[in-house]
Amino acid sequence: MPHAALSANLTAPATPRAAASWAAGLHAILLHLFLLYVFIGAQPFQDPSAAQRVEGNVVDRFGVLALFGLALMVLALNWRRLPALAPGLAGLGALVAICLASVVWSDFPDLTIRRALLLTFLTVIAAACASGLRSLRQFHTALFAVTATVIALNVVGSALMPGFAVTDLGLRGMYSQKNVAGIAAMIAAVTAATWTLGCVRARHAALGLLALALALAFLVLTRSKTSIALTGLALAGIAAFALTEKLGPRFALLLGAAAAFGLCALLAAFAAYGFDPVAFSAAFTGDASFTGRDELWAFALKAAQERFWLGHGYGAFWDVGPDNDPLNRIDPGTWLGDVEVGTINQAHNGYLELWLHIGLPAVVLAAIVVATGMAAGLAGAASAQAPRPERAALGLIGTVLALHLLHNLTEATLFVRGIPFCNVAILCIAALSCRRALAREGRLSHG
Repeated sequence: MPHAALSANLTAPATPRAAASWAAGLHAILLHLFLLYVFIGAQPFQDPSAAQRVEGNVVDRFGVLALFGLALMVLALNWRRLPALAPGLAGLGALVAICLASVVWSDFPDLTIRRALLLTFLTVIAAACASGLRSLRQFHTALFAVTATVIALNVVGSALMPGFAVTDLGLRGMYSQKNVAGIAAMIAAVTAATWTLGCVRARHAALGLLALALALAFLVLTRSKTSIALTGLALAGIAAFALTEKLGPRFALLLGAAAAFGLCALLAAFAAYGFDPVAFSAAFTGDASFTGRDELWAFALKAAQERFWLGHGYGAFWDVGPDNDPLNRIDPGTWLGDVEVGTINQAHNGYLELWLHIGLPAVVLAAIVVATGMAAGLAGAASAQAPRPERAALGLIGTVLALHLLHNLTEATLFVRGIPFCNVAILCIAALSCRRALAREGRLSHG
């Protein structure tokens, strides 16, 4: 009996530790697999056909369902944290609920239910990834490791398969087009830059700078103008923030004065063009039509106004089959009317795109959800109370969400199911929501 009691006493404390270790391992597997799915997908180095975009990909479905099942297990293991996460996830939940509800008024309810469920599954997976985080630095490091690896795979794959990866428009790597490659490189560059700032060891910082250089080289080769411009803006902001922290308030005042001077110069240039936005943009881009987007925007705006409040149903406007393609309404003779059916499957403006799907009020809600996360992330990064690794992670989240809002002015990724930038934005919002749980556990200082 004494021997049995002694054995029980020795093994009892090990059980909770073993369970916690098992839960942490399962969460780490989910987080890294989800990030690999986001940045690589189910069809690397392949061109999905228009028909496949309508029907979906079987491998992709099985992959998402497997991740969803794993996510439910992780959520169950971290159920005590869910009440603390709920307030930060309320906005995401409301948007997902609207997308699911749109099946009631959708033009193509069968497509809407499938595509809204995909968004639901991905959001739940992101929430599960957040529920098991033990620090924001853990999330930051996982994102850094995966994005750096993916960029390296893109470089190697492009060298091995130049026939696919290299196009006349730019390098697309493993992706279907150069703009997707540009997004991946942009996120990788911002992640590497902020992760490096959060490093406390020189060798880790050197690794971060190496990953940053590789991401920037790949980004330039994509020739994705939007991503290149936004990356430059983001890195300038990150550098300004780091220098302000190091050099103090005088440098901040100098930066503010320089920004004010630049704004005045921009307004003066705008006035010189008679406040004509078309002529002004043409002076900088050489293309006042934004590579044909103006015609597409006009068409999308007209279609959105037909269903002002509720939209056409989530996922029920583009990729609805050749016979139902919305561009069939346009008479031939224009660029938009003559383009091959199925080639265009987005409005190239995320706000217009989401308006088409679920109505203008939901677009406002989506913008508020992302902007709130951006503000919280940037405010946390500026806080002197948080340790440097945590502030770097918060800076990453704020910067990525700011880029997400800007990027959607010319591309459509705002809560568009399955798009890498959408998935990353949702994951960032979810990761931000775990701060409340970390604060309760006293883990915020353990970045």
